[in-house]
Amino acid sequence: MADTPKDKEKAETTVQIPKEDVEKAAKLVLDPGYVTKKDLPKMADLEWATALSDAVMKHFLNDDDDHDPYVYFEQFDFDGGDIDSIIFNMDIVKTREAGLHKLSEALGEKIINNVVKQETY
Repeated sequence: MADTPKDKEKAETTVQIPKEDVEKAAKLVLDPGYVTKKDLPKMADLEWATALSDAVMKHFLNDDDDHDPYVYFEQFDFDGGDIDSIIFNMDIVKTREAGLHKLSEALGEKIINNVVKQETY
């Protein structure tokens, strides 16, 4: 059954991201180029991490005229079943695979087969 507009409204909950968290994440996206749950522990929650990513993108589009990073949000699976999120600046962390390695290093996770898995839809 297809989603009705009412179902979509129910599914889209509004997560409030504190301004301080957006500013901290934005600074980290500029240097060292990424932010993880090690920096902001609430990123362990996918919904919160997704909302933070949206807030950081809006920050650079609307509130920061001095910087224009290519902000990217990704989740990766690690050996043992952990799934974690990273928000990164593709002007600094150039590829998804580099993002995977930065996240792995930051969290001390082991990469599955040392390969970025592509999702198919």
